[in-house]
Amino acid sequence: MVNLGGRSSGCLTCLRKHVKCDEGEPTCLKCYKAGILCEGYRGFPVTLDPLVQTTNQSNGTQAPEPGHEDFEVDDEFVMVDRNAPSLAESSSRNPSNLDRNGVAPIIKRPPRGRPRKSLQGTEKATKEVVKRPTSDQEYTITFELNFSAFKEPMCVTFLVQNFLSHLDTGRKSLLPAWDVDNVSGTARDSVNALALAFYGKANHLPDLVRQAAYCYVNAISKLRHDLMDNDSVWSPSVLLSSILLARYELVASTGSKGWITHAGGVERLFEARGPGRHQSPQERHIFEAARPIIAIKAITDCKRTFLDQDDWLTLPWAQDPNSKSAMNHLIDIFCTIPGLLEESKSLHSNSSFVWDFTSPTNPVAGSSAARQDPRRVALRQRTQEWYIKLQRWKEVWDRSYPSAVHSVKISYFPRSDLKFPEDIFSYAITFPNFLRANEYQLYNTVVFFLSSLMLSNPPTSAEDLEALPSVSDLLGQRWEAAYNICRAVPYDLFEKHGGSGAYLILFPLLTTLRLFGAGSDEGKWIKHVLVSIANKWGLEGERKYMALEG
Repeated sequence: MVNLGGRSSGCLTCLRKHVKCDEGEPTCLKCYKAGILCEGYRGFPVTLDPLVQTTNQSNGTQAPEPGHEDFEVDDEFVMVDRNAPSLAESSSRNPSNLDRNGVAPIIKRPPRGRPRKSLQGTEKATKEVVKRPTSDQEYTITFELNFSAFKEPMCVTFLVQNFLSHLDTGRKSLLPAWDVDNVSGTARDSVNALALAFYGKANHLPDLVRQAAYCYVNAISKLRHDLMDNDSVWSPSVLLSSILLARYELVASTGSKGWITHAGGVERLFEARGPGRHQSPQERHIFEAARPIIAIKAITDCKRTFLDQDDWLTLPWAQDPNSKSAMNHLIDIFCTIPGLLEESKSLHSNSSFVWDFTSPTNPVAGSSAARQDPRRVALRQRTQEWYIKLQRWKEVWDRSYPSAVHSVKISYFPRSDLKFPEDIFSYAITFPNFLRANEYQLYNTVVFFLSSLMLSNPPTSAEDLEALPSVSDLLGQRWEAAYNICRAVPYDLFEKHGGSGAYLILFPLLTTLRLFGAGSDEGKWIKHVLVSIANKWGLEGERKYMALEG
């Protein structure tokens, strides 16, 4: 029986190539046999219009609740096996297994629906000319629709589809927390500011960016009022507004310090609430979304954050320990890096700080007496403890998702202007879904930081030397982590991931750029990627993330 509605239900790749799709699960078999990337199936547009919800209810149907779409979850990920063997080898290091691995299975097919329409095309359609012939003359009636009422909902839909829906820490996205039918005025203005700015920057519409600035000013004014109100200050709406405004600064501002100021405000707000106030699902989801922002800001400042304290690593999930996803276990480790950086910086001169890669083959310079400094010994032990915890996390992750990472040739991806240098990186990396890719990128970023910290403060005792990787191994791990971050860029910037992939890859890329150097072949390619991201999505990461300054 043919599909109703006259619409093809094949995958996007087959539709574009005008061939019949077998609609196989978890991926199209035709694409699999051809050795090309299956782009998945069309998703339903995200509708945040109360009129649509009312219409559905009047028809006796239930409108889908925001955030209840098919997101990847981590029900099977449990941190166990404290005595696991050494760090498991990633499948991404075996490019010879291409034919055997093929395309990684996808957990669930994305829901199907109509493709989203461009705001620019809709603007053109708002002016119509209707001609009605009469017996004695032909006259023209021109009418114009007021498009201002539609801009914000449409831009919010674009924001959800291309940005927020992928910014997930492993279980639920931000979407359940900000159904625009129910949020307060502050959160509504914050959503609109980010949505207008993101759409305006992505589509080079300066008028929308200016409108976003007006919404931003209103949101800031209302947020200040809420912060002075004893009841509103503790509301989830205030938390959400602070996060969205920090992201607005990353998207829209032309300076490099605005997002840091907002991220600092987010940090103080969450710290004042205490860990016990984030145990409800809604507040916990917002807290999970805020942690990376706070941690990156703290890394930028080389200042310890409250997030590395035991209570903050446990209490938000105390009522439902199984709700803590693989990503959030990894973010636990990521949140300890600012404190380790602060201690390391206090023990080094500026010329020999951990991020000085001018002499990468001599990372252990310093007298033996200096290495025995009690502060250095304590820092070394803490760094080693988190390094071992990272090893255990990766071992559990490899067992939980054995097919999460595949090595592929760049021809696996549709052609783009990315110009991936296969002669430098040897191969690219693909994943079964965006969440696995995000975990893998963050893992390699943490490997990069911890290996650099250990190289800057190497062990001296024979026991530590036997238990931990050698200097040459740490150097190799740091370079491999940097290369793996670059190898995953084609997947992160794949079209169906919208601006989320570009947003999430900025910090890892800028971290590795410090190692490669801007003048190297790798560094030149990274700079090309950053320019491409800025041109396509308006995300100017190099100017915003002034991170890791020693």
